[in-house]
Amino acid sequence: MSRRRIRRLLAGLALAAGISFTAGAQAPDPIEKPLTLEEAQARALESGPELRAAAARLSAFEGALRQARALPNPELSFEVEDFGGTLPASAPSQQTLSIGQRVEWFGKRSARVEAARLEREVAAHDLERSRRDLLHEVEGRFAGLLGAQQRLAITEESTLTAREVRTAVAALVAAGEASPIEETRVAGDEALAGIERQAAARDAREAAGVLARLWGGVTGPSPRAAGFLAESAPIPDRSVALAGLSHLPDLLRWDAELARRESLATLARRGPLPDLTLSAGARSFSGTGERTWVAGISLPVPLLTTGAGARSEASARLEEARQERRAEEARLHAALLAAHEALRSALDEVRVFEEKVLPSARLVYDALGEGYRRGKFRLLDLLEARRNLATVRLRAVDARIRLALALADVRRLTPGELPAQQRGTE
Repeated sequence: MSRRRIRRLLAGLALAAGISFTAGAQAPDPIEKPLTLEEAQARALESGPELRAAAARLSAFEGALRQARALPNPELSFEVEDFGGTLPASAPSQQTLSIGQRVEWFGKRSARVEAARLEREVAAHDLERSRRDLLHEVEGRFAGLLGAQQRLAITEESTLTAREVRTAVAALVAAGEASPIEETRVAGDEALAGIERQAAARDAREAAGVLARLWGGVTGPSPRAAGFLAESAPIPDRSVALAGLSHLPDLLRWDAELARRESLATLARRGPLPDLTLSAGARSFSGTGERTWVAGISLPVPLLTTGAGARSEASARLEEARQERRAEEARLHAALLAAHEALRSALDEVRVFEEKVLPSARLVYDALGEGYRRGKFRLLDLLEARRNLATVRLRAVDARIRLALALADVRRLTPGELPAQQRGTE
């Protein structure tokens, strides 16, 4: 084979790799049918362990609310008087059968029921918060898996191209048209590409496992993500987003918790007030067979327990809730500002890659390929351009991942639903 034919073969292989870099490539056949983001979120919502735990907690508080509404049970008592002792055997005894009912007043029952109702409301907001957290995590993990799959596809292309280049250079060396050191260089380039492919494959497997664990999938085939990472995303108005923080379940649950602790404080203030116990029954006299009615009323005397400690605790718990709500509001405010800025920055970064960096790297690679075919550039220049194009593509994928994560953060901190991500292509 002549030097000219080998050089053309080598340039053709390199240029073909450049075209494939531009068009993108498909990853290996999936282990299972690829999942869309919506399907992955549906799986997590259906069988996510943490979400199920939050739902069970809500059910528990619903039972507690039913119990709080229940009235106290009546008390049935039976008494026998005037028997035994030093009384004559003929002395008549008395038997009394009565029923008593404790009556709560001073609004204690209503305060207790309101506290239980608000506790259930807190649990409902916690469930919604857990749902939003889970959807947010699935969105982030899904983006990570998409990015890992795209990185794997790029590294596989790079490995294939490096192998083809090494084959072509080996032919040049065998024909005596190139130095053996050139073959050593391209062999090292191929080995490095293989290492990068193995690392990318490992990252893709780990990303798939992390995503599957969100719906309890610890065994079975690894999931595969369908689609591509977005190249653009909507940016919500910052002032509108900040105003919407109060509608998030993160703060709504603290509003309900504050109201609950106020009810508990009311209950603590009214707790020492005595409950009224009413009783009524019948009394019979042995020997004579006579019967009569009895009735009674009783009140505890609050002398030893005044409830001062309970009132102090309830007041402190109420202040604790106020401060925790303030801290949560400040945290959400800072998180939203950071996420909003990260989204804007990620959009700018992706735009620079798509409009400047990637086209420039492809242009340089194409120009070097054409120049190498005409003998104007060295093989090392072409290999360096190939590696640079692969590196730029990998960094572009990383930028899209950051964009997807920033958008997921903004969506988590925005009430309602934002428009769906625009799916880009490679």
